[in-house]
Amino acid sequence: DGGFWHNGLTSGISNAVFNKHNNVFIIVDNNYSAATGGQAIPSSRNLNPNRSTQHPIESAVKGVGVEWVRTLTRTYDVTRMRDIIREALTSTEPGPKVIIAQSECMLNRQRREKPLKAKAIEQGERVLKERFGVDADVCSGDHACMRLSGCPSLTLAPSGDALKPDPVARVDEDCVACGHCGEVADAAVLCPSFYKVQKVHNPTGGDLRLARWRQRVIRWMQKGQVRELARRRLYPVEGSQA
Repeated sequence: DGGFWHNGLTSGISNAVFNKHNNVFIIVDNNYSAATGGQAIPSSRNLNPNRSTQHPIESAVKGVGVEWVRTLTRTYDVTRMRDIIREALTSTEPGPKVIIAQSECMLNRQRREKPLKAKAIEQGERVLKERFGVDADVCSGDHACMRLSGCPSLTLAPSGDALKPDPVARVDEDCVACGHCGEVADAAVLCPSFYKVQKVHNPTGGDLRLARWRQRVIRWMQKGQVRELARRRLYPVEGSQA
């Protein structure tokens, strides 16, 4: 969006309208001019006392004559994004097609939200933090998740299994739980090794009761698994006869 306001609207969009091109444009609308440090731009959603903001990109492209415009407000919805791109590429409507991928820059968002969450935790308020992880036992080590998502939180780690020499995927602590890795896995029908973790700071009584109930269910399921393995004589249950 920073480049769009710099010269993309005139040299790209309006030029395509004027020459009746059937181009497909994808504009990344992340609220800021990220290339130069996150400054406000005309389409920024935040109020700025010294600048005029909140001018939608959709209105700008329609103003120069674009008729086919689609705005996606959650760009991590990979399936929806794929469908919109397919619609643009197969549309018979003449003229340029513009897709506006609208999601706030995650770096700027975390800079704003982290201090607020830290203050809320210090004041004793209930705060829910989420992040994703990869089950090393399930991960096959093909690393397709990294090739498709490009998430900087995804890295490699030793599998810990002599039968799996390739390193497995791992999610670092800087994960912001945007969900892109899971969205990619779902859209591309990849492995089920991704999971989400929710950490509750200053839990309520209901949170504690729910946690205790979940632990009881997990223990019950684990006991059933041990008994089944013992029945198959993979190993004996403690105290039982071999």
